[in-house]
Amino acid sequence: MAIVADYLAAQNSVIGAALLEPDVIPKILAKTTESDFSGICRTIYSAIRRLFLDGRPADVVSLAASLGEEYRQTLVDLMEVTPTAKNVDIYIDICKKQAKILAAQDIGRQLSEMTDLEEIRGALESAGRRLMESGSRKVVTMEDALKSFMNRQQTEAKYLTWPVAELNDRIYSEPGDFIIIAGYPSAGKSAWALQCAWHWAETYRVGFFSLETSPEKLFDRQIAGLAGVSMEDIKRRSIPESQWSEICCKSGRIIDRKMEIVPAAGMTVADIRSMSVIRRYEIVVIDYLQLLQAPGRNRVEQVTSISIDLHTLAQSLGVTVVALSQLSRPSTMGGAPGMSSLRESGQIEQDADLIQILYLKDNEDPDGFRVLKIAKNKEGTRPNILLDFDGAHQTFRKASSDGCQRHPRRGADFQQMKMLPDDLPVPFD
Repeated sequence: MAIVADYLAAQNSVIGAALLEPDVIPKILAKTTESDFSGICRTIYSAIRRLFLDGRPADVVSLAASLGEEYRQTLVDLMEVTPTAKNVDIYIDICKKQAKILAAQDIGRQLSEMTDLEEIRGALESAGRRLMESGSRKVVTMEDALKSFMNRQQTEAKYLTWPVAELNDRIYSEPGDFIIIAGYPSAGKSAWALQCAWHWAETYRVGFFSLETSPEKLFDRQIAGLAGVSMEDIKRRSIPESQWSEICCKSGRIIDRKMEIVPAAGMTVADIRSMSVIRRYEIVVIDYLQLLQAPGRNRVEQVTSISIDLHTLAQSLGVTVVALSQLSRPSTMGGAPGMSSLRESGQIEQDADLIQILYLKDNEDPDGFRVLKIAKNKEGTRPNILLDFDGAHQTFRKASSDGCQRHPRRGADFQQMKMLPDDLPVPFD
């Protein structure tokens, strides 16, 4: 096979370049791993690496002493078949590419013989990691960092915007960030995530992975917010004719949104990664994290694995991952929930770039104000904002500064006192 021939030639040339010009050994070791080589080349590569890390020369004499005299002629032959060490970057690229192709083919052969679904899932996940691996590790010098900083300061900053505009100057989320939206059941975290996803889909390709709610029910909520149709009319199939006209007027806007709802029950992070690559999502929303499947002896291990994998997914694909999370039951002592309230794993707290916690200000008033607490923000402030939730239309808006809440069940001018202490910046001015 041509692939095998090219692979062997590339391996021979990489090892030959290391023997011809020891100065390229650090570059080779930085850009490759043992898995990029096979057979005798892998053995020699491992010996070169050991000698280099020990601070000893990796020449023919030293390698023959380390591996055995029977390798001496092979080492000499490798030097002779390598025309020059100057092309080592090309040899490395070919070697890594062919290694990945052969690894994928080998996994394909294994899959053809597998009959267990979990075994197949594990093999596919392993293949995905292998194909995404990069042997090179970028090193940024201070000169590189300064040049990059100067260039970035000359360009317009582009961050995710939010449905509540007051958050835009406080949160600076970028591709590759891992965002958590946490809340107790019925606090409205799914509605808030859906409103955010719809907002982002005007600019970005958004995949909304729902592990709990059907696409039909999620779309009902979108129609309620977009067209101003009450959920009661939608559920009773009694939408007034005037509002049907509004839905028809908005149909073009609905169709143009770059948002897709993915029924995700039973999915793993690997499944979401694959779907995100295939559908070219730029933002991934997961409702919710604790329902994803993962290995582990208990829930803490499973959720820890999920959190790490989602953080890796965001960084490796350069997409923004927004995962909803449950909070542990509130303590009998009361008080506002914080990062320590994230359910089942402290790993979420470590991995997230941004954590929003949504909760009722008054637990005795399920129709009252919500607090959106920015519990963690790596690159910004941590404000709280008071939100008014319109349950009939499944939308959030910033509560007015005088504490007036317009609520359809209580009358348009229902007055409610400010719920937060005066020393908190709520609501935004």
